[in-house]
Amino acid sequence: MLKQLVRLLRRNQKSKDVAKSRLQLILVQDRIGIDEQLMQALQTDMTALLSRYFELEQDGIEMEMQREGQSMALVANIPVSSLKIRRPLQA
Repeated sequence: MLKQLVRLLRRNQKSKDVAKSRLQLILVQDRIGIDEQLMQALQTDMTALLSRYFELEQDGIEMEMQREGQSMALVANIPVSSLKIRRPLQA
């Protein structure tokens, strides 16, 4: 987990590290049966939902599946600029 935080804070990665990370992502997605189209649809749906409440920085959105021991985790990095002001729904 700490490794992921360091990676996010230090964006200047060597190309071999980026390639290794991408390969790990592909392997994890392959093992659980998630293809690129499904991941893209998931990202689109999640950003649409979160956009109802927050101003998002679309260029910085990253989503990936990670294997942690015997379980899988969906890790999302979604930069938020600000909270949208919402008015209560009127009945």
